[in-house]
Amino acid sequence: MTQTGTLRRHRGVPPHHPPTPDAVEAPPTTTSTVDRGLARSRSARFGEVQITYLEHGPVNLDDPERAWGTDPETLRLLIVVDGDVALRHAEAVATLGPRDSALVLGTAVVTYSSEVPARVLICDMPTDHGGLAALPRQAPFVIGRADTAVPCALGAFLLDLLRQDADRLAPLARAQVADVLRNLAASTIMALAVAGCTGWEMRKQRQAALRHIANKYTDPELSSASVAAYLGLSRRSLQRLFEGEDRTVAQRIQEVRTQHAINRLRDPRLAAASLAEIATLSGFGSTIAMRRAIQEITDSTPSELRREAAEAGFLTEWTAETATLGLE
Repeated sequence: MTQTGTLRRHRGVPPHHPPTPDAVEAPPTTTSTVDRGLARSRSARFGEVQITYLEHGPVNLDDPERAWGTDPETLRLLIVVDGDVALRHAEAVATLGPRDSALVLGTAVVTYSSEVPARVLICDMPTDHGGLAALPRQAPFVIGRADTAVPCALGAFLLDLLRQDADRLAPLARAQVADVLRNLAASTIMALAVAGCTGWEMRKQRQAALRHIANKYTDPELSSASVAAYLGLSRRSLQRLFEGEDRTVAQRIQEVRTQHAINRLRDPRLAAASLAEIATLSGFGSTIAMRRAIQEITDSTPSELRREAAEAGFLTEWTAETATLGLE
C-alpha cells in the first residue's frame, strides 16, 4: 500500500502495510505530482531492522523536530536510488547522488534536503546490536560513494525485499531473511563507520592544527614540532594528517607569516614601522628570513612592495583629486 503524507524523520516508525512490487519500481515522482514536503513511503520490518523506500519531491528538513541524527539509539543508513540529496551539519556538508550512501550516527542534528524529486532507501538499526559494539561514532555522518560496493549491494537487496509481500513470508523464511539482513546491514554499517570516522577524526585534527597556526603564527618558536606537541601527536602522526595535501605544516606556517608580512608592508598605517618590526609582528625571526620568503612568492623585496603600495596610494589620491576638479 502506498502512503502519502508529510515527510518526517521516520525514526522508529512501526511497520506499514506490505508494499506492492510495482510501487518500488515506479519512476521518480515529479514535482508536479508531489507537493513540497510530501512523500510516499513503503516500509517493512525484519526483526530489529526497519527498511523504508521513500519517494519525495523537493524538501528541506532543517528543524530539530524533523532533522535526522538526533536519535542516539538508532543508526540510519541512507542509500540514494535516484535524484540528489544533501546532508548538512555545523561542520560538514555532503551532496549525494544515485548509488551514494550515508550513515547517520545519531550524534548530532543532521539536516536533509533536496531541490529535486528523489528516491531513497533507508535502513534503521538499533545501536545496541551486538555486531556494532565497537562502532566508532566521532562523526555526525559518514559518506560512501557510488563505487563503494557493499552499500550498493545492500541497496539492491533492500529493494528486492520491498518488492516482496513480506507479511506473506512463512515464519521460518522471515526469520532467515531477518538474520541475513541483520548481518549484512551490520557489516555495511561497520565498514562505513570505521572508514568514515577515521577520516572525520583526521579532518578535525587537521583543522585544529590550522587554527593553532593562525593563532600562533607571530610566535617565532612555532614549528611543526610545536604544533604536534599542541595536538598531542608525534611529528610523524602530524605529517600523516597532511599527506595528500598540497602543503606541509612547515609550508603552511611560512605561508601564513608571509601573507601577513605582505599585508603589513602594504598597510599605510604601518608605513613608519621598520622592516625589523614588520618581521617580528609577522613571526619571522629576522628580516633576512622575511625577505627570502616574500621574494619567493612575489619576486619583490619588502622595500619594493612597500614603495609600490605607497605609489599606488599616491596615484589613487591624485586621481580622485583631479576627478573632483574636473581635470581628467
